[in-house]
Amino acid sequence: MGFSTKIRKQVHQKFDGRCAYCGHEITKQQMQVDHIHPKAFNGSDNLDNLNPACHPCNNYKITFSVEELRRQIGRQVERGRRHSVNFRLAERYGLIEVTNAPVIFHFERVLGELD
Repeated sequence: MGFSTKIRKQVHQKFDGRCAYCGHEITKQQMQVDHIHPKAFNGSDNLDNLNPACHPCNNYKITFSVEELRRQIGRQVERGRRHSVNFRLAERYGLIEVTNAPVIFHFERVLGELD
């Protein structure tokens, strides 16, 4: 089921036209509406459970909770090293610098939800 134009506009404005997860700027047309608590696990269509998301973030999140998404994104360096010669080569030549920084979502920075 799609969302009304009014709801999509409200969701888009939540973080000033940016993906709630990566912070990438998105238009209303590019935006996907993400259920923070997935509907598959009893999440609702209420505005407080909806976030604006870019396609890559929403596609990757699927039915993950926010904390599971954080864990999965945090494992990308390990996966890149293990499965991608391109990643290992770029890292060897100094094109990629691994920081081991924690995964902090855009909405957490905006709302000040940092620990």
